[in-house]
Amino acid sequence: GRHIAAELKTILGENLIEIPDPLHAKNEWCRDYMPVKASDGTNVLFRYMPSYLIGTAEEKTIPDQLAICRELNIPVKDDKVQDIIMDGGAIEIFGTKGIISDRVFNDNCAGWDKGTPFIYEEIKSLLKLEELIVVPPDPWDEFGHVDGLVRFIDESTVLINDDSDFEEIIEPGYDLIVYRKWRDNLLKTIENAGLKTVLLPFTAFENEYDDSAKGIYMNFLKLQDRIIMPYFDTRNKHFKKAKSILAESYGLPIHEIEALELSEKGGVINCVTWND
Repeated sequence: GRHIAAELKTILGENLIEIPDPLHAKNEWCRDYMPVKASDGTNVLFRYMPSYLIGTAEEKTIPDQLAICRELNIPVKDDKVQDIIMDGGAIEIFGTKGIISDRVFNDNCAGWDKGTPFIYEEIKSLLKLEELIVVPPDPWDEFGHVDGLVRFIDESTVLINDDSDFEEIIEPGYDLIVYRKWRDNLLKTIENAGLKTVLLPFTAFENEYDDSAKGIYMNFLKLQDRIIMPYFDTRNKHFKKAKSILAESYGLPIHEIEALELSEKGGVINCVTWND
């Protein structure tokens, strides 16, 4: 984490504000417990209480979200944590359009029960969204996030992971039938929403550890004037191609940060950053 922070400080200078100790010491994945920015610029603080932490030893890493925001002088809607449980990494927003993981409804409603429509409409209302597209998370991603799965380029185009090598280099334990069904559902959902797709290199299925995020170039930090992307080996052809695609897609300068050690903890650059 310190290595990432040091490189971000070099890139961003005075524009980087670190979450102060002792508030940040519990949990480095600030994207998930910091506010989600609504289409009108309002910061909405959703409850960080993910199912993958509750009842585990890691439950103690759930921070005091409101205390952090107050410490950093970040105003949040209603000056409170909303009742809805949602990780910041589980939603992607562009303008008044959003993409959300259906894991959010499992965390709030124990599945698609009668409470789901209320949660769906409440999220749209809080974030001032006109459209909210629900996508199925990767079945092997215990976190159920979308920031390593699909990202907006503009209101009509998204990046998705290029899994063309998946069946050639397959990690033991993957069930191809389950994977193909999930992939088809994801692509149909995106197509039905009228979104065009651009493929971004992806090699996480080569990882030796199930929770490693190595090879997920999708988890980059997008700022107004630049993109900060992860790399795991600069000599890797996938990195070079990913950098080229990001530069062409966004028309912004690309900065890269080595994130191998961080990725082995299960996340990459977008996971450990938050931009106002």
